[in-house]
Amino acid sequence: MYQEDDAPRYTRGNSFLLVAVGMNIIIYVSTKAYYVLRNRQRERIWNRMSEDERLEYLAAHPDAGNKRLDFRFAS
Repeated sequence: MYQEDDAPRYTRGNSFLLVAVGMNIIIYVSTKAYYVLRNRQRERIWNRMSEDERLEYLAAHPDAGNKRLDFRFAS
């Protein structure tokens, strides 16, 4: 992002890089918060079920992978 007409302090280039770093931090924090909230939501639903309801859910639902209620994202 550095250009010759921005020399010697490269204020435009440095500003762009700082904005890019800031956006990456915001995206990372937002993604982490999303997955933590999804895990909490699934945990609440799963804990409200009785043992029989859980077994019925596991047997009857075609959900696979991360769509299942007993799946938790790594944190």
